[in-house]
Amino acid sequence: MYHVLHLECQEPYYQRLKVKSKAVDYVFNDNDRTQLTLFVVSDSIGETAQRMIHATLTQFPDVTRIEIKKFPFIKNQDELLNVLSLAKARGAVVITTLVNPEFNIKGQAYAQAQQIPYVDYMSDLISIIQEHTNCSPILESGALRKLDDNYFKRIEAMEYSVKYDDGKHFTDIGEADALILGVSRTSKTPLSMYLANKGYKIANIPLVPEVDIPDEVFRNKNLKVFGLTASPTYILNIRTERVKVLGLHGPTDYNSVDRIKEELMYAEEIFAKLNATVINTEFKSIEESAFYIEKFL
Repeated sequence: MYHVLHLECQEPYYQRLKVKSKAVDYVFNDNDRTQLTLFVVSDSIGETAQRMIHATLTQFPDVTRIEIKKFPFIKNQDELLNVLSLAKARGAVVITTLVNPEFNIKGQAYAQAQQIPYVDYMSDLISIIQEHTNCSPILESGALRKLDDNYFKRIEAMEYSVKYDDGKHFTDIGEADALILGVSRTSKTPLSMYLANKGYKIANIPLVPEVDIPDEVFRNKNLKVFGLTASPTYILNIRTERVKVLGLHGPTDYNSVDRIKEELMYAEEIFAKLNATVINTEFKSIEESAFYIEKFL
């Protein structure tokens, strides 16, 4: 696991950076030597670049000391060049998501002249898409965060999924894009929230042998139902850790393997009655399970 030190420079700070050794040494006075320093430069908040960086860093588990410094909301070329000068002094790799082509041209030229590693995530792909579609880009910074219909759809989906989490409500369950069922500790809630963040209304219900499934579920014949399952041993291990977190000691009915087997048998019966698509979540990431469910939505 790598350790990341996140720092974010606000506008007044990097406007005054002039790459004089004393000022730089003072600002970056840290005792731990980093293996890698990355500067994230953007004319928006820089979240796109950060996601790409974290995805890339997972490929380098031996790189354990990483400093990521954010320079958001770059407004002019002087600010950009000040940051690049600082990157030169710090030996940093610069990663940009600048939609302004003039900024990128200036930045790339400066970086090449100063031998600064410079990664531009936007320009090449924008040019390729423009060439293949004959459409002109809007070149609008922060377009990913624009409050559009998709944004409000996601908010509505998240509100719905929170309301219908863990079997709390059933009145409008027919509005759900998907219903997720499963015994405790099969990742129902994390999966529901992940899909809700992508704009899907998700309801989920925990399956307990002593509690009947509400009639509303059976009445809504068009519901797309997904059943989550895993092996008894896998669930037992997770529940045992959960019991420890709650401060309990020793065996309980909750983390009894016989009880878990009973719950799983009941779950299989419900899955069959509702014609559910069954997903084994054992050692599977939330993203993998969500990707499979999305094929049906």
